[in-house]
Amino acid sequence: MGQALVSKRPGQKTRQSVLALLLSATALIVSVVSPVALAQTGDIEATLTPKELVRGETTTLTIRSFGQQSGVTIDLDPLREQFDIISSRSSSHLRSVNGQIESWTDYILILFPRELGELEVPSVSVGNQQTPSFAINVGEMPNNGLEPGQEVYLEAVVNKESVYVQEQVLFTIRLYYTIAGIRNPHFTEIDPENAVIQQLGQPHQYERLIDGVRYGVYEKNYVIFPQRSGSLSIPDIVFRGEITDGSSSFVFRQRNVRPVTAFATGYNIDVKERPAAFPADTTWLPASNLIVEETWDGDIDSLEPGDSIQREVTVTANGLDGPALPPFNIGEIDTVNVYPNPGDVDRRIQDGNVVGTRVESYEMVVTEAGQVTVPALEIPWWDTDTDSMQYATLPSTTFRVHATGSPEATDPEELLSQMGRQGNANAIDPLITPRQTEGWILYSLTAVIAAILLGMWWLWRRRLQQLAMLAANPEPPRQPAYQRQIDIEAESEAFNELLTAIKQGDAQQIRIRLIAWGRQYYQDPGLYNLDALSQRLNSETLQREFRKLQASLYASPKATDDLSAKGGEDNAASSANQWLALQEALIALRDSQRSKQQQYNAKYSLPPLYRH
Repeated sequence: MGQALVSKRPGQKTRQSVLALLLSATALIVSVVSPVALAQTGDIEATLTPKELVRGETTTLTIRSFGQQSGVTIDLDPLREQFDIISSRSSSHLRSVNGQIESWTDYILILFPRELGELEVPSVSVGNQQTPSFAINVGEMPNNGLEPGQEVYLEAVVNKESVYVQEQVLFTIRLYYTIAGIRNPHFTEIDPENAVIQQLGQPHQYERLIDGVRYGVYEKNYVIFPQRSGSLSIPDIVFRGEITDGSSSFVFRQRNVRPVTAFATGYNIDVKERPAAFPADTTWLPASNLIVEETWDGDIDSLEPGDSIQREVTVTANGLDGPALPPFNIGEIDTVNVYPNPGDVDRRIQDGNVVGTRVESYEMVVTEAGQVTVPALEIPWWDTDTDSMQYATLPSTTFRVHATGSPEATDPEELLSQMGRQGNANAIDPLITPRQTEGWILYSLTAVIAAILLGMWWLWRRRLQQLAMLAANPEPPRQPAYQRQIDIEAESEAFNELLTAIKQGDAQQIRIRLIAWGRQYYQDPGLYNLDALSQRLNSETLQREFRKLQASLYASPKATDDLSAKGGEDNAASSANQWLALQEALIALRDSQRSKQQQYNAKYSLPPLYRH
């Protein structure tokens, strides 16, 4: 910053060195802002270099003031009309020649032109004097990419220049540099109108070898979702930062830095309207891929009336954010009560693309034996890769609910009736003469009936053998609850949800929460109904309350209406007392098990290794 004192008379060396150090320290502390305080009593001069620029480059305006300092200002406002002041600094100098001491202060301004063409750097006021104006020419940046010897280079890239409304646009900014490091990087803020923009993760840095030159790369990625058709303007990107040359000032050991800039041209994206071929009554979903899947949390072929099972449907879209995926409803299903849970939306980044997901889950409680059909689900979407209409389809699911306590095998009478229905097309016409009736038909039917009866006899014999084996080798007693390792936090959370359902008085929710708590309490994900839970609890009080709960669940609507009409307020009070009795019995059971757990721990716990 400051220059060392030069003198040919040794007697003045110490005094002038101290003065030079003081001036250097002053130059480091003083920074040029608007207005800039400085002092001068002598002349001023100004220089500008360079005067021929390309877009993205800067020019340096140097104002030199000679003489002493005494509270004069510089007005920088005229410069800000067409230029950005990237940085400003000052340096004071002192020189002695033949006994004559000269001093001056340089004010250095780095200017960034905001426009193209012939521009004028206007005159500025320095105290009561004016600097001259300068003419510069700013041309277009050549599209040659990285050039040999170029310190920094900025590029901006989009994956598409024509998209549909709400389709994703991937926008990437890369800064290439060959210098040791960049400080205080700043880029133009990207905020296009009528669009939603999100940065994909954090900026990341890596290295790339280009034409034998190793470059450091600083990369930022964005995703833009246009919300309106027409033209989407992404502005020009300007980078500003500082680099150091590795040297430092003598006085404060601070590194010398200089500003650096780079420029990249923006884009105009053509945003097309929603195609007329897409159904008007559905949500517009432009994506490169969309799939729908379902999962069940149990075996749907082993359900009985009163059992519950959870169905989960997941929609995954490549190129759409999770909140853009609409909720969907499976509607009503005969002999099934459906309780939807809140939907869950998410977004992740995969191979540089946005992948959105939406998960809808349903708690389904079957109420009657028979066949159940869950309807199919069809979601229309627009394939942006092939520019065509597509459908994501989830086929219907059919399963049979077995009567309580019945084997899973098909009833023989039902099988015969099914065979009869299937064979209606080949039924014997009563008008056919006896000579036209083939005898092998009667023999075949007799053989089929005999095979069915033989199969039934075999199943009966196998059942008897299984019962005999169970009698000879009874199932070992289950381990008491207080000797198992129970997830206390999960069990407590499930129990609190059960108590909430009991307070609300919803019988269906009480049943669901009872089964959910029982799975946590017994650490058994295969527990699906109240009968199994009642056997596990082995409490007459709870078994009685469970029967009351089942009765309230499966009572006919007419009986319920008659009871409500007759009972009135007394019936409501009775229902509340019923749930209160269930709550008290459950709390008493848990308290008893906890007491046994404490006694068990005290009996079998190890003594401390060291005595204090």
